[in-house]
Amino acid sequence: MQIKTPLSGERITIRDYVRTDLPFVTGMWFDGENGKYLSDPTAGFVDENYQKALDGMEDNPAGYYLVIETKDFPAGSCCMFPDAAGQVYDVGYCIHKKYWRQGYGTEAILLLKEWIQARGGREITAEVAAENAAPNLLLRKMGFEMHRKSEFRKYKMDVHYESYIYRLVLR
Repeated sequence: MQIKTPLSGERITIRDYVRTDLPFVTGMWFDGENGKYLSDPTAGFVDENYQKALDGMEDNPAGYYLVIETKDFPAGSCCMFPDAAGQVYDVGYCIHKKYWRQGYGTEAILLLKEWIQARGGREITAEVAAENAAPNLLLRKMGFEMHRKSEFRKYKMDVHYESYIYRLVLR
């Protein structure tokens, strides 16, 4: 799915992912520090099925894969996966570690929220590893409430994380 028209904020723009973004996004996701709390594997665990998913991100019928850019450089990625009715969207984001703690995640979540709300979305969910302090704080600061505890594992790896499923009801 594609948003078609980029989402513009004060300092960032969120646009549709294109194939030429693959080295940038996988560079973040597969990095041991940057991608530590993502469900994505490190590069050594990428198999044929995972590669097929990567190759299909541009036109994924289940959700939106997006790139976060500043005026001068790509700063991260984000995604949105709506339920069948388009009422509940699960979102995620990853900011490149060179740009951590600069407010890009907050601005990205705000832009996604506005876009979802404008399309009649009623709720946003997000899963965060319990020990990943910054995104837990960011979501709570933005009004998300911890809905339930969960857990996830990195793809094909023996790495598991306890997590929180956050929820924001849109008004």
